[in-house]
Amino acid sequence: MAEIAKSLGVSVQTVSAVVNGKPGISPETQARVRGAIVELDYHPNVQARTLRGVRTKTVGVIIPSITNPYFPEFVRGVEDAARAGGYLIFLCNTDAELKHLLEYFALTRMNRASGLICAVGLAGSWLDEPEVRRWFHRFTAEDVSVVLNGRRGDDLPVKATLIDTERAVRDAARHILGLGHRRIGVISPPAGLSVATERVGSYRAAFAELGQPLDESLIVPGDFELEAGAEAARRLMRRRNPPTVILSANDLAAFGAISALAGLGLRVPEDVSVVGFDNIAFASVFLPALTTIAQPVYELGREALRLATTRHPEEGEEGEVVTLEGRFIARNSTGPARQG
Repeated sequence: MAEIAKSLGVSVQTVSAVVNGKPGISPETQARVRGAIVELDYHPNVQARTLRGVRTKTVGVIIPSITNPYFPEFVRGVEDAARAGGYLIFLCNTDAELKHLLEYFALTRMNRASGLICAVGLAGSWLDEPEVRRWFHRFTAEDVSVVLNGRRGDDLPVKATLIDTERAVRDAARHILGLGHRRIGVISPPAGLSVATERVGSYRAAFAELGQPLDESLIVPGDFELEAGAEAARRLMRRRNPPTVILSANDLAAFGAISALAGLGLRVPEDVSVVGFDNIAFASVFLPALTTIAQPVYELGREALRLATTRHPEEGEEGEVVTLEGRFIARNSTGPARQG
């Protein structure tokens, strides 16, 4: 703490207050101290200072956005499995900010957690960041199991939980073409995310395989939020030859698209069909009930907890990967293509 205080020009008492979560320190100073904690590799054992080397029965769970309905379902699966196994979890929401991710890595280490679950598939190219990679190697050296949700760790000594949706995407493509749709719009997830490449790539492959390649001019950038889906749908419908069906980045974007279509005086599915992705809780009760690709998110959370509390891979060793299957669900938001 003295080294951190000296490097920042603050008192040791200030550093101690930040480390121990005491009030009275400005947000700016807190951020500087936490940054120095990460940079200088300082890790007090706040739960068991006298028990060096002893890990607690806690697991950190890092997600990019608590407002995305995908993640509460995932965390619920983690929590239920943790409770059954006698573990506690602490939840960290990064708001898709790399600096917050690094702070939570430090928090995980300070709490001497047994494992770490990190949902990176929807949160940018974090695995390419040198500091993130150093943290994963550091956790491995300290016997902490790291589980990535949504993306493999490539050459990293980590485990992974994934959902294979290729078969479900092919089923969705057959369903759409069977309804006579040929002008197919796509609202892509944010550029740069692995999930964007996977979802759009899967749709491209499925429609090409069925003899109806996607029109690239009808693929527009989007996001996972309501307003992003609405704006993307409005952009698609302004095209000279607009689509008769819209495939959305996720269910929230699909809800936004349906709202925007209604604002344009268009009916779903009579005028335009809409397909989501995830099958969140609201998908089946939304009006119209949403056709979507379901992901077993709760089960994925349970598997992630299991991996986080079992033996970690050694350096240079590939960690266990659990892959679950997605499935296509046809509901009322898709119907025959409007002619003309």
